[in-house]
Amino acid sequence: MMKETKTTKELKIIDYGYDGEGVGRIDGKVCFVPYTLIDEVVEFSPLQEKKNFCKGKLVGIYDKSDKRIDAPCPYFTKCGGCSYQHTNYSNELQIKKLLLSRQLAKIEYSGDLELVSSTQEYGYRNKLKLYVDESSIGLYYKGSNKICPIQDCLLVDNLISKAILPIKNFVEGNKLYRFIQNIVLRQENESCLINFILKSYKDINYQGLYLLLGKNYGIFQTYDNEEQHIVGLKSLSCEEFGLKCNFSPSSFHQVNKYLGNKLYEIVLNEIKGKNILNCYSGAGVLSGMIANIGNNVTAIELGKHEHDDAEKLKQKNDLISLTNICGDCQKVIPSLKNNFDTIIVDPPRSGVAIDVCNEISKKNFKRLIYISCDSATLVRDLQILTNVKIKKVYLVDMFARTGEYETVVILNKG
Repeated sequence: MMKETKTTKELKIIDYGYDGEGVGRIDGKVCFVPYTLIDEVVEFSPLQEKKNFCKGKLVGIYDKSDKRIDAPCPYFTKCGGCSYQHTNYSNELQIKKLLLSRQLAKIEYSGDLELVSSTQEYGYRNKLKLYVDESSIGLYYKGSNKICPIQDCLLVDNLISKAILPIKNFVEGNKLYRFIQNIVLRQENESCLINFILKSYKDINYQGLYLLLGKNYGIFQTYDNEEQHIVGLKSLSCEEFGLKCNFSPSSFHQVNKYLGNKLYEIVLNEIKGKNILNCYSGAGVLSGMIANIGNNVTAIELGKHEHDDAEKLKQKNDLISLTNICGDCQKVIPSLKNNFDTIIVDPPRSGVAIDVCNEISKKNFKRLIYISCDSATLVRDLQILTNVKIKKVYLVDMFARTGEYETVVILNKG
């Protein structure tokens, strides 16, 4: 079904693409249009035309899906952060499950896939990175490295949201745009850390911003990879599964404050044996939880800040059965002579390096748990890992309303 003008085309949406965008066909050519839903008839403007496909921008909707809703955020479709505010959350989950199932079909898996939804659609994120250019602060426009100025974000926790506009006014009032690369905000409970990451050095007086924000905040500055505490709170604290945790501004921690513990609970329940290797272990929260219930844990993390936080967590909780190693998994794993019952990997979006996959395959273990935030690299790595079979897959919707989700794959050796 099509109707073409000089600048727009009409399209019936019949499927979803890799990023959750609507898909239709015109004269055999596949057309991708974001923010559309199956069974809708839409008008779109082509942005990119190739021989076998085209990508377009939504212009209007003739026939709306009954699953379509009005997006609550004024920046939706401009800011690239969210992908599904135009539909109800139940439908978003089904789209994500469909997309993950298609990825897993590439490795011939069609078994158990458990869906774990977020208890909150908005206000769940405990971290936000704001980007800065010569005149604005915000998030990137969709598919661009240009900045969409924002004064609020519906996804983030209360103290982060409250700080966005004062930060913008502070940077603008002191003419600091050209000195700042980005600004990272982290929140745990009712405490928030703000880290100004500089691209060129300037002596900045943050006292006025701190007085405006109040005692629940701490301000840091990072230049040339050196993180410096300036004023206010020095770290974030929380307690998870009986574990006392502290975080610096740059430490990794699960971003969904409601689902983080659910993901950890899945991993704890799926562990086999007592000797555990945790690769890409971050600030040590998961390693500490596993050690805290009586297991011997070896944890590997490349990031110096994260490793230091993991060491502090170990000491604070008297975890004598936890060994934290600061290093590259590719180099550390071959040097480990002991065998492990369960190996856990939780890599960045780029996935597990090929050499790391090969080294893991050489190890004797009973179970492998792969935690992934990118299903494409997950599938790539599962094709490399040898002598493992998928037992179960969990889709944990850690990033509600966005195009992202977390996948936990449970594999047995042999």
